[in-house]
Amino acid sequence: MDDNSEKPMSTESPKKKQRRVSKNGETAGEDWTFETQAHYDPDEQRDLTTVIIGTIAEVEGVEILDIKVPPLYEVVDTESVEDTLFGRPEATRNGTQLKTEFRYRNHKVEIDAEGWVTVFSPVEKPLTDEE
Repeated sequence: MDDNSEKPMSTESPKKKQRRVSKNGETAGEDWTFETQAHYDPDEQRDLTTVIIGTIAEVEGVEILDIKVPPLYEVVDTESVEDTLFGRPEATRNGTQLKTEFRYRNHKVEIDAEGWVTVFSPVEKPLTDEE
């Protein structure tokens, strides 16, 4: 009998531990820079909300329980995201380019159909003499 209830939860799936984006200054467009990434697997114990909040907490350097305002459900419907990206059999979602993104606590969060939850922060631009 396989009992997953006693396994410690980690931020990455044991199947896919390698980051898909370089942490060394790679940007997502001109205004965002990569911060962190975690993998969500719909077949594992953790729900999508926990993975999203965990990545935000990691970026902000706080405990996961400190991420309360605003409530994530006021920003994004994670059940709809999960149904859209992961509600189909794995055979039909592999190789797709499906992804969604939203803003939460001054970060951009991207979730793709392979389960990668990636957090970006705004690029700090230097002030010019005109500002």
